[in-house]
Amino acid sequence: MVTWAPGDTTVRWSGPAGSVEKSYERPPQDVMAWREYDETLVVVVEAINTAPFTPSDNAVVFRADGSERFRLHPPRGLVYTPSDVHGFYLAVPQDGRPLMIMVTRNAGDFQGRIDVASGEIVDTNNWR
Repeated sequence: MVTWAPGDTTVRWSGPAGSVEKSYERPPQDVMAWREYDETLVVVVEAINTAPFTPSDNAVVFRADGSERFRLHPPRGLVYTPSDVHGFYLAVPQDGRPLMIMVTRNAGDFQGRIDVASGEIVDTNNWR
């Protein structure tokens, strides 16, 4: 069970592995939990830093016990200039799994799925 609401700077969840609390300086963009391969995972989409040339890896997938499984990186080939990718904006539930929405400076938004085996974003398409 995840406890978080837009504007909160703390994300909490609990389950058989115990209670977890993650605090952030700025409120996360979105939070979503799901089960895959008999494992509970939680994705936290951290606040986007829109300053030029800042990292766009603002989403992290945690295991149920709170340990980091991997940090997500938008695919490099989404736009001609990789620094135009601001990062992840949203995690939309679709078929029980998160569909990750990535935002760019001038090229529109993209969607993609998390490959939990590799920690990569796959099946990318334009969003909307």
